[in-house]
Amino acid sequence: MNNNITGTQSLPMPITQKAIRLAWQFASAHNHPKKIEQIYLNTLAVLVVQNYLKILDIEADLTQCDSWNSVIRMLEDTADLYITGLGKIECRPIKAIHQKADNGNQNLQANTYEICPIPIEAREERIGYIVVEIDGDNKEARLLGFSPTAKTGELVLRDLNSLDDFLIHLEHLSESKVNLRQWLNQISRSDLESIESVSNPHPETSPVEIKNPVKSNSGNWLQNLRERGWHKIEQGKQNLEDLIFPDEHLSPAFRGGGNSSGESASQGYHSSMNRFPAADAVRAKLIDLRMRLGRTTVALLVAITKEGDRTFKVQVQLYPAMGERYLPTNIKLSLISDIGENLNESQSRIQDRCILLEDIEVEGDESFSIRVALDNFSVTENFVV
Repeated sequence: MNNNITGTQSLPMPITQKAIRLAWQFASAHNHPKKIEQIYLNTLAVLVVQNYLKILDIEADLTQCDSWNSVIRMLEDTADLYITGLGKIECRPIKAIHQKADNGNQNLQANTYEICPIPIEAREERIGYIVVEIDGDNKEARLLGFSPTAKTGELVLRDLNSLDDFLIHLEHLSESKVNLRQWLNQISRSDLESIESVSNPHPETSPVEIKNPVKSNSGNWLQNLRERGWHKIEQGKQNLEDLIFPDEHLSPAFRGGGNSSGESASQGYHSSMNRFPAADAVRAKLIDLRMRLGRTTVALLVAITKEGDRTFKVQVQLYPAMGERYLPTNIKLSLISDIGENLNESQSRIQDRCILLEDIEVEGDESFSIRVALDNFSVTENFVV
């Protein structure tokens, strides 16, 4: 924890002439003095953090940022910077304050601000926040610290985490992705649950994690690398099949953007490999909704197919599990882009046995998320290929 925001844990960074020119270019498109200052400071903060990340060889993409969109800049107070493959960091600026000393010289007033307010539009779809002190007179900025969230709408500067904590945060986000591509390469990890542990759950076993804020690397699936909570489905092994599809004589009712597995209600239940006939790897994860529905569990099935050197097809289906015959009514299955945009969604009706998404075409290193939601409760699984 950084208890001295102007001390050794903060990091000074130069403000380049190029950054100043670009910030004035963005700001000069407006007439209102407060909006001019807001855009100017926001732009400098984003460029300073981008420069900091560049020094660390962390890739950022300004074209994915609201702060680089001229229309959004006019309407919102945003200083977001997209870190490639991970998400948006908010770079919130505060102005350095100068005061006259007894000798008449201008000195920087330390600890003038106690909090950094976070506008409403910047409180969601962020992987973290960095507070940037801007000293325009001396053309210098200072990174004061980091916070992973801003739920209260403000950051207390003395409570900010260090920049080392920020880098650890990014490392955790990166390392915890499910890599779908590795599912194809026949690798296993001993620290992950076996298929039998899902098929024969013990009452004392902790429930499947219902919130996964970090991305899974779906490339692992192509290597047969089993990610935590994800279980391999193989022909000839029916334990998980029986858990998800207990009655083979019932016909599924499908809803969703497309029927990628090519099956119809009249076909009844076949193996999951037949549900994804061209898939190179299939995984399932049980999602416990007991907090909302009294121990109701659903099964998320994801399949990946390699179609080119860097091109992959991902298919997603959602089923009832653990003896349930139907999905909860109005449960939603959504595809979310790496910048938080809802790209596709399917919603269950009464007595639906399955919902699915349209086939997802992705390229190597591309990220996306799958969200299962009911009312105000949701579970998000994040992937990278």
